[in-house]
Amino acid sequence: MADNAKYEEVTNYFKERMAESKKIAASRGKEARIAAEQAKKASGVQTWRQMTGVRLMAHEMSHVGNRPFMIGFATVAVLGLYAQSKFSDEAKANSEYWSTFHGDGKKAHH
Repeated sequence: MADNAKYEEVTNYFKERMAESKKIAASRGKEARIAAEQAKKASGVQTWRQMTGVRLMAHEMSHVGNRPFMIGFATVAVLGLYAQSKFSDEAKANSEYWSTFHGDGKKAHH
């Protein structure tokens, strides 16, 4: 009786090991890599190389290393918008650049 129990225990152990070995072997090799790649494509998750536009920009902004750049970019954008909003018609008339290239074509005299 003890021999049968020991035999069953050893048989079950080797069956579990064989199943584990088959599972590991199935995750290796060319076929496994192809299956993993197809599963990844089917999941619909995009890599950063497949993203475009605002989605890519939001993805890049989420990285910690890009935060100083994004803070600087936002600061320059806000200052640019502020300067543009304060550029009145009077400032345009007094601007040598504006009157030369966008105005009546005559250079402003100092």
